[in-house]
Amino acid sequence: MPKFFCFEDAFLEHHTNDPKYQASLIKKLGFDGMEIMGLDGIEEKMVELDKAALQLYMVYIAIDIDSQTPFDARLIDFIKKVDHKGVSLWLHILSKKIPSSDSRGDALCIPIIQQIADTAQEHGVKIALYPHTGFWLETIDDSYRVTQKVNRRNVGAVFNLCHFLKVDDKIKLEEKLTRVIPLLSAVSINGADDGQTNQMEWDRLIQPLGNGSFNVLSVLQILKKNHYTGPIGLQCFGIPGNPEDFLARSMDTWKSFITKGLKD
Repeated sequence: MPKFFCFEDAFLEHHTNDPKYQASLIKKLGFDGMEIMGLDGIEEKMVELDKAALQLYMVYIAIDIDSQTPFDARLIDFIKKVDHKGVSLWLHILSKKIPSSDSRGDALCIPIIQQIADTAQEHGVKIALYPHTGFWLETIDDSYRVTQKVNRRNVGAVFNLCHFLKVDDKIKLEEKLTRVIPLLSAVSINGADDGQTNQMEWDRLIQPLGNGSFNVLSVLQILKKNHYTGPIGLQCFGIPGNPEDFLARSMDTWKSFITKGLKD
């Protein structure tokens, strides 16, 4: 059965930034672990996850390929601290000089990722290249291309459902996802509406799991059919309401997906 983790952004809109509360809630609801956004306060957050026997799956790290200091100066020390603890870094990659998806940025990006990956490999840390609307690495095709060029065994691509629906060709979802799965290291899902998704705002593209008209289960079935075994995260950015409510409803939907055929 796939491991299912919760994004920290479930709590950012709701003034519930107490790490003990967050760990307690996601443990009670049945999540396997959590994603953390950046390195600020991460030690306290990790302590609470450990107490709750939860896995820190992902840490969200910015890479600025325009900068002489392209990533947080604390990152290398952090990698050493999480030596072989099953942590991955999903890197969102930015540029103000090079347009989104422009492969001219590859020459700048790839050495940076290789530098991080080589240190991470020594400590059992994986790298996942996170496509994000409006960033230089914007699409699943970008994530796949750069993963191939980086050519490190601990570096993989990411499929992020809400960003795919926003910027990509929905008709080609199965084709593109199937192609990427051999290099895929992480996935994020959420409820969303179907239709002209490129024109939709985030309140329609990021909903609690089970809300919206888009068939999220079909994405999970593609992953299973093609033997994807990595973790799956619940994207929660901007969802209104109480996390105790929308996370519980999302977990109920996840359990229904498992019942409908996602078990091994």
